Amino acid sequence: MIFSVLNRYLVRRVVSGIALAFLIVTSIIMLVDFVESSRSIGPEDNIGPGVLLILTLLKAPTLIEQTVPFVILFGVMATLYNLNRRSELIVLRASGLSAWKFLAPAIVVAALFGVFWSLALNPLASKAMDTHDVLIQKYTGKQSQSKDSNIWLREGNESGQTVIYAKSANILERRLIDTTFYIFNYDSNGTAIFERRFDAKEAWLVTEGYWQLKNVIENSEGEFTQEQTAVSLPTSITIQDIRNTAEKRAAIPFWEIRREIEKIESAGFSAASLKMRFNKLLALPILLIAMTIIAASVSMRLNREGGALRLLVTGAVLGFIVYFADNLISAFGEAAIIPTLLAAWTIPLLVLLCGIGCLSKIEDG
Repeated sequence: MIFSVLNRYLVRRVVSGIALAFLIVTSIIMLVDFVESSRSIGPEDNIGPGVLLILTLLKAPTLIEQTVPFVILFGVMATLYNLNRRSELIVLRASGLSAWKFLAPAIVVAALFGVFWSLALNPLASKAMDTHDVLIQKYTGKQSQSKDSNIWLREGNESGQTVIYAKSANILERRLIDTTFYIFNYDSNGTAIFERRFDAKEAWLVTEGYWQLKNVIENSEGEFTQEQTAVSLPTSITIQDIRNTAEKRAAIPFWEIRREIEKIESAGFSAASLKMRFNKLLALPILLIAMTIIAASVSMRLNREGGALRLLVTGAVLGFIVYFADNLISAFGEAAIIPTLLAAWTIPLLVLLCGIGCLSKIEDG
């Protein structure tokens, strides 16, 4: 029973420490984003302080997702530092408890937080970012920076395929800007043969079923270039397809990533970045457990030597090292230089093994 009471007490302390770290990190991120957004607003934009605050709140979850490992790291470090400062950690060790015993509640909390973020908070952050982008376009008429500047679409059937490129898209007006349509037919061997190309300043998805191209230049194999005012082309692409393609792949909710990967790969494009995103969300609980063990290793070592400032600096350095290494390996994975699974899981597992080794050395002397 005493261990049950103790575990509940430790869970409360760990949750309080993580909540405090989360509040501090969130406040800093929102303050910086609010100031930066207010500086980027032009005099012609119809955005007041109230709307700007709403935009900041909607964007915050996506920005905070990048700092979740830092939140766990500093939250657990703060908890262990306070336990040590009040001599509670010394009493626990003197009673015969190993570091693994009193660290178990923190590990469970970190793992559950990672699972909850991936399964619930990530989709909510994605939906909030969608709302943010719609409001940006509504109030300024500009495309949000969370949208890709280059858009590729592909559709086809048994007789041929069409590849569409656009520099940007206006989702509200169902319009592609500076677009090119490449049309291919299949020969008897199933090989795609170029037939014609349409370059248009704008292309509207007038209704579900066809494109309306304006100011078109048509190029066909073996024919002279033709200029046309308007051209209509049939299509099976929907406005939702355009929206999904225009969104940055990192903003797709966790529950929709696998379906989006299948759609992208069936269209003949690489889904390496989405696969990285999916696997990194799966690996998030492991990474947070690893950061918890690293925090305990640093806290126990420095608590013996003293110095809250040294604890803070050491934690920050370790956090940035993990963040930099994770981003570097992820870039290799997104570029398909190394396998996706290896890129997504290497850093979490490596940090976990290092933390276990370091804590075991401290525990065993």
